[in-house]
Amino acid sequence: MKKCYNCRIPLSELEKSNRTKEHIPAKAFFVGYPIKYKNQRKTVPACRRCNEEYAKIDDELRDVIGILNNEETHKSELTKKSVRKILSNKQTLNEKMHVEDDGIYFSFSVNILDQLHKKNFKGIYHIIKNEPISDEYKLDVYSDGHDEKKLSLGFTFLENIEQLGNWDKSGHSDIFRFKMAYFDFDKDKLTEFNSYSGNPLFLVSAMEYNKTIVSVVVATKP
Repeated sequence: MKKCYNCRIPLSELEKSNRTKEHIPAKAFFVGYPIKYKNQRKTVPACRRCNEEYAKIDDELRDVIGILNNEETHKSELTKKSVRKILSNKQTLNEKMHVEDDGIYFSFSVNILDQLHKKNFKGIYHIIKNEPISDEYKLDVYSDGHDEKKLSLGFTFLENIEQLGNWDKSGHSDIFRFKMAYFDFDKDKLTEFNSYSGNPLFLVSAMEYNKTIVSVVVATKP
């Protein structure tokens, strides 16, 4: 029985118009890239309510990537969309852009970015296990915007995941690549999750967006 990857509602209980799928990551991250970058994008089953809820905030992370673009051709369209969105609304402009003596700075909502990283973590879990993650797990994000202690721990997780080898991808590795592992308490180390059949106490996934943003999400049971 298919369930929404996020809220776990059985899709058979919904009218067809309320059943859909979620792209992991959102289509917004592929804008401006050649068609070959969009092949074999990962999707998961979703209810329309969850799909539309995240659609409202997916652009926040896209805007970060667009603003951080260092003259990379494929990201130029992302940059244009990011700048247009920020400049089109005076309130948004005042919230995000800050002019200092040494330059112009942009700020973004860490809370919204964390929500998006958690969403994609749930999507990755469903891609691997073909079922939603249990609501027993508590999700926590280790990424830019958090304090140095969390960032340091996030880098430690990332180094351990890198040692596991090849990452998976959605569409193209230049746009979104990911790796999920679980902590094997018998071996005292992170281990490939793809081959694990149970529900471990500790899961960790690293995600890289457009070769620009890297986040680590940890899922733990109480």
